[in-house]
Formats: sequence, structure tokens, C-alpha cells
Amino acid sequence: MKHWWPEHVYRSKPYVALGLGTVLALGSIVVSIVRGYWGLWALGCGTGCAILIYGAIILQLRREYRQRSKWARHDAQQSKERQR
Repeated sequence: MKHWWPEHVYRSKPYVALGLGTVLALGSIVVSIVRGYWGLWALGCGTGCAILIYGAIILQLRREYRQRSKWARHDAQQSKERQR
């Protein structure tokens, strides 16, 4: 059975990923510079970048889907008007 997310959680998920990824990537870079070595902080930076990319991809896919579906609705509406 597929789990459905509440609407507000579904909409905010990519933005949370962008924020979390930014904080994690920038935070790990700053800590690494201050401490003078990367160690596990490089993993934090990589993870933050991956979360940022995930959030950006989701936002782009949603934007493209909305744009395509809007065009499809618009084209369908125009074809109905032409048939009248």
C-alpha cells in the first residue's frame, strides 16, 4: 500500500531538503576551515551537496510537470472551443 504525504509536507519537502543541504554543506566547510582538517566533515559536505541536488531536482521536475499539464489543459480547452 502506498503511503500518502499530507499536502503541506509534500509541498515543503524539497525546500526542507534545500535548506538542510545548504546548512550541512556550508556548516561542514566552515568547521573544516576553522579546525584545519577535513576528516568526517568532508562526508558532511558531500552529504549536504547530495541533499541540495535532490531538492533542486524535485523542484525542477515539479515545475516542468506543472508547465506541461497546464499546456495540456490549455490545448484541450482550445480544441473543445474549436469543435463548437
